[in-house]
Amino acid sequence: MGKRETYRSWRKGYYHLSTDGLSGRDIFTDASEFATGNILLGLISVKFNIKIYAHSLMPNHIHLALSGTGADCVQAFDYLKRKLSAMMKRSGRDPLPEDYGFNLEPVETPEKMQCEIIYILRNALEKGLGMVGSYLWDSGWMYYSKEWPALLGCDSSFKLSQRELTRRIGGVEDIPSNWQFHPYLGLNPYCFVDTSLVHQLFPSPKDLQTALVKDYEVQFQIARRLGELSSFNKTEMESMVTQILNRCFDGRPLKALSDDDKAKLTIILHRELGWNSYQISTTIYIKEKTIRQLLSSKELR
Repeated sequence: MGKRETYRSWRKGYYHLSTDGLSGRDIFTDASEFATGNILLGLISVKFNIKIYAHSLMPNHIHLALSGTGADCVQAFDYLKRKLSAMMKRSGRDPLPEDYGFNLEPVETPEKMQCEIIYILRNALEKGLGMVGSYLWDSGWMYYSKEWPALLGCDSSFKLSQRELTRRIGGVEDIPSNWQFHPYLGLNPYCFVDTSLVHQLFPSPKDLQTALVKDYEVQFQIARRLGELSSFNKTEMESMVTQILNRCFDGRPLKALSDDDKAKLTIILHRELGWNSYQISTTIYIKEKTIRQLLSSKELR
C-alpha cells in the first residue's frame, strides 16, 4: 500500500501536512502568488471539511497544522497541487512535477501538536525569510496581535470580483459570503485559520514566545523527519546539548562528564540530531579529529 492509500485510511484527527520542497525553483515567486496561496488555503478549508490551525507558505513548499480525515487531507493536497500548477503555468512556468507529493504526520497528543506548530511558525526564520511574527505568509502574527485584526477589518478589505477570483485560482468556486478579501494578502487569513487551538496550547503570548525560543532538539528532529535543512546558531546548539545533558546525564554540565560520557554524548548528537564532526567539536569542545575517529570506529557502524 502506497503512502496516499495509507493516508486515506486514517480516521479524523490532527495532522501536520507538509508538501515536498520543490527543488531548484519556487512555487510562489511574488506577493500576488502568495496571496493566491492564501485564497487556496481558504478554499480547501471549506471544500474538504478541514480546519487549519497554523500554516506557512514558503517559496517552495507549504506547512499546515490541521484536522480532518486522512481522505480529506489527500483531497485537499490534490486540489492544492492542481491549482498551484495552474497558477505556475499561467505565469509561464512549468507546473509541479507529476510525482510532487506530501507527508502527513499524525499528531496524537497536545505536546506533539505544540512542537509541530512551533516548527511551522519557525520555518520562515530558519529559512532566513523573516522573524517569527513578521512573515506575512504564515500564521505567526495572528494569535496574539492586537493591531492586525483591526488592519484587516472591513475598512481595509475589498470585494474581490468573481472574475478576478476565477483568474487567480483558474476556475469558478463558491465562496462564503462573509469572506473578506484583502488587496495585498488576497484573503484575510482570519477567514480560514482557527486560532483557538493555539490559544489553548499556549494560553498567553509569553507561553507562545517562550516555546518559540526553546526545545531546539525537537525542532531539529522534526526537520530531519521532513528532510528539511535547518540551521541553528551557537546559542541554540548549546541549548540542545543542555537538553540532552538534562535528559541523559542527570543534568551534569559538560565539564563534569567523563571521557566515556563525552563519547556517549557525541554519539547521541550524531545519531539523533545528525550533527557532523565540526558541529559537535565546536559545541562540546572536543577535537574534531577525535570525534571523526570515534564516529568512524567499527563499533558504531
